Amino acid sequence: MRPRLRWLQVLALLPAMIIAPAAQAWGPLGHEVVAEIAARELTPEATAMVEDLLGDRAGPALREASTWADGLRAFEGLGMTAPYHYVNFPRDSCTFVPRRDCPGGRCVVGALERFAAQVRDGASREARAAALKWVLHLVADIHQPLHAGFGEDRGGNDFQVRWRGEGTNLHALLDSGLLRTRRLRAVGMADRLTRRLPAPAPDTLRWSQDAPRRWAEESCRTVDGVYPASSRIDAAYAERTLALLETRLLLAGHRLAAALNALAAR
Repeated sequence: MRPRLRWLQVLALLPAMIIAPAAQAWGPLGHEVVAEIAARELTPEATAMVEDLLGDRAGPALREASTWADGLRAFEGLGMTAPYHYVNFPRDSCTFVPRRDCPGGRCVVGALERFAAQVRDGASREARAAALKWVLHLVADIHQPLHAGFGEDRGGNDFQVRWRGEGTNLHALLDSGLLRTRRLRAVGMADRLTRRLPAPAPDTLRWSQDAPRRWAEESCRTVDGVYPASSRIDAAYAERTLALLETRLLLAGHRLAAALNALAAR
């Protein structure tokens, strides 16, 4: 291949390379932790549903499928998928207004509502399996504070920080940078969170049609607390924010189980 043609191909890929990080949340570790916590709380009916649709034991199946949606650029009937991983709120309000915050259902709230319905009533087993993968991914996404953040800095993607001597952005730091400091894999981190943190109150876990909206508004209310006072991330900020992220992961895992249990009930 001639050098000029090779560079033209690279340049053609640049927009996708630039856009991709903004669509992801938690990184593989966070998503797998949420999936692992949920797998431990499933009812027999939900376990059977998961294993039927995903074709493996619930724990490994959920962990493996948890990052599937981040590998998609587009999805049949939805077009480009990036908007379905987050919702933008105005800085002065965490009240979800569909027409303003989710036009056409193109946000994490609308997507979670849509795919939850399809898990139960999808047109085919294949459609239900894809919807299940979306649900387990989006429940995690909606609990990452910056996925219910502000459009002007793309949920912290444009907020530059320095962490351990290297440059990064706030979104990436919350997705995975801080979580990696635990040096644990998904099962080990799930063990740590369920052992060390109190279980969420049952009345905070209930799945209903308005749960995605409520969860997004709750995440929005945590956003101001994750913006550091300085672009240089210090130990105090890291410790405080990591504690918040772990609480959010645990809550997301229990809520994912609640959602799947409800969707499997007949």
